[in-house]
Amino acid sequence: MSKIIAIHQPNYIPWPGFFYKVIKSDIFVFLDNVQFSRRSFTHRNRVKGSQSNAIWLSVPVYKKGRFYQKISEVRINKTEKWQKKHFGTILMNYANAPFFHYYRDRLQSIYAEGWERLVDFNVEFLKFTMKELKIKKEIYSASQLNVKGNKTELLISILKELGGDIYLSGAGGRNYLDEGMFKKEKISVRYYQYGSFVYPQLWGKFIPNLSILDLLFNCGSEARNMIGTRWGYEKA
Repeated sequence: MSKIIAIHQPNYIPWPGFFYKVIKSDIFVFLDNVQFSRRSFTHRNRVKGSQSNAIWLSVPVYKKGRFYQKISEVRINKTEKWQKKHFGTILMNYANAPFFHYYRDRLQSIYAEGWERLVDFNVEFLKFTMKELKIKKEIYSASQLNVKGNKTELLISILKELGGDIYLSGAGGRNYLDEGMFKKEKISVRYYQYGSFVYPQLWGKFIPNLSILDLLFNCGSEARNMIGTRWGYEKA
């Protein structure tokens, strides 16, 4: 039986498309053994504000002199009160959302913990969200696997380590994946194009591709079905 593996950096409170990728895989791997990108979604994302605007929430991390640090090595700057600020912003803008009360206490407890590494917070949040969306998958962190290499070579190493024969990639993967290397290892590549969708949202004009929190607070348990309907893939 074929085994589909998806791989992605452990992003901060990511958008629904991230969880769509998890849903459509058999095994999901957090790619935390690659270089941290300073302006990526690994440590920031957007929620919706009461002025019908997108608000960026960024986790402060140590960067100076650490240009080549891996995601698994990134440390949170605990001198800044980012947890109180982030949860306060969420509370202020979503307190009146239909399902906010359902998630509030658990989310607040996650923010209240004394996180040292960015990856630990991100993975804890992702597991919390997967539980709420009733997503049950095998999950691994690349840093905990016996894998090595760069770019396509690293991805193939992960699939071989976990016995995968199908790699699930976003459409953008066409621009950088070496499909010949996958073919040589008898691994198929499947691409998907995830489309944003409109759902009930507070504060005026709809803003697409916000953090999954926006969808959860506004739609509750229906979020899983909404995410899952945006699926389509093709073989390489």
